[in-house]
Amino acid sequence: MMQSQEEKARREADLTDRVIAEIRLKELQLHILLEITKAINQNQKTHQLLSNYERVLSDELKIGSIALFMLDTGKTDDAKRWRCALLHGADSSIRSIDVNTLLQPYKYVTALNDADPVLAGFSTVIPVIHKDQPLAYALIGDYSNEELNYNDDILPFVQIITNLIMVAIENKRFYKDQMKQAGVKMEMDLAAKMQTMLFPVQMIANENWELAATYLPHQEVGGDYYDYFLLNENELVLCIADVSGKGVSAALLMSNFQANLHALIKHFTTLQALAVELNECVTNSAKGEKFITFFIAKYHSQTHELTYINAGHPPPVIECNGKTELLQEGTTGLGMFDKLPFINTGFKKIEPNTTLLLYTDGVADAENVDKQQFGIERVQEFMQNNAGNVSSERLNEKLMQTLQEFNTRFAFNDDLSSLVCRFMPAAVGE
Repeated sequence: MMQSQEEKARREADLTDRVIAEIRLKELQLHILLEITKAINQNQKTHQLLSNYERVLSDELKIGSIALFMLDTGKTDDAKRWRCALLHGADSSIRSIDVNTLLQPYKYVTALNDADPVLAGFSTVIPVIHKDQPLAYALIGDYSNEELNYNDDILPFVQIITNLIMVAIENKRFYKDQMKQAGVKMEMDLAAKMQTMLFPVQMIANENWELAATYLPHQEVGGDYYDYFLLNENELVLCIADVSGKGVSAALLMSNFQANLHALIKHFTTLQALAVELNECVTNSAKGEKFITFFIAKYHSQTHELTYINAGHPPPVIECNGKTELLQEGTTGLGMFDKLPFINTGFKKIEPNTTLLLYTDGVADAENVDKQQFGIERVQEFMQNNAGNVSSERLNEKLMQTLQEFNTRFAFNDDLSSLVCRFMPAAVGE
């Protein structure tokens, strides 16, 4: 049968209305997408992006109920923590729902039903999955626009803009984390350079003594320091120190300590007076938050006498003709007390063929696969078996090789520093 003119006109009018409605929908979608893209390109803050998202859904798409849950990236524990970042037109009690239990099972856009009474008032859950991990869950409901079909026109578009906004926020967070990590790395690199600058550029060897040193930094910035001073042609001062803790603050404290030591070293006639002054400097700088273990010794090539103070530091080992001794006389770590509770000076007559090893706790604390520490006894045993007539440089090499063999599978858990002084035979009467 031939269509009547009226039916044909009506069909053409319906088609025209559908085309116009579709054009209006596309215009609306394009307008919204351009608006959101512009906000993202302007690098708007997270709360501004969420405000735009709320306005688009409620004012332009006529969605009456909105709840948006975002992953709280500030939490560091294993359980995923969520926060309600946006709530519009819904009861505030929804903020306290257990997202891990109620929403995480949803992997795709899903219509809600009466089986979820806690989520009453919402018709759809929209999960945002990025790199196989959930970033957010949007709950929407109470749609009131009769001109546009919810399932065919609105829901797919809401999913698009929700993903767009959430991924933009995630990228902002990732960029901020990257910048923060870059800043931390720059600080750590600066601290590492600062720490390296504390050590003497070159060691000395002459007819009286022969010095050699090794510093193996750990992956974190620590607070190791060793040094030597020539007070005159006959007097040599050796020292080694370590700050409690690691990081930039430890490097800064040790830098300050080194500067104070360099300024004071030639102005004190006794090691006791110097230790008292250095303790005050560390106390004023660290404010009780850190302390420094410190060993200092002064050797006189004419009297062949070594005087020393050990301020809570791992005891250096002195070796002569296969016999070893720990140098332990001294006081507490610097900065532990406002005033040192006691202070003793050790004395040692240097005999021919004597070698002195100073080291930080990274040497004694090195662990093997069985979690056994190298320990001070092994340091003594090493000196007893290896010092002899070996050069300072070779002895240092042997020590590091021994530690590597002891610690075969694990990275060292601290900086390793050693300073060896071999007193030349001619200087002590041989």
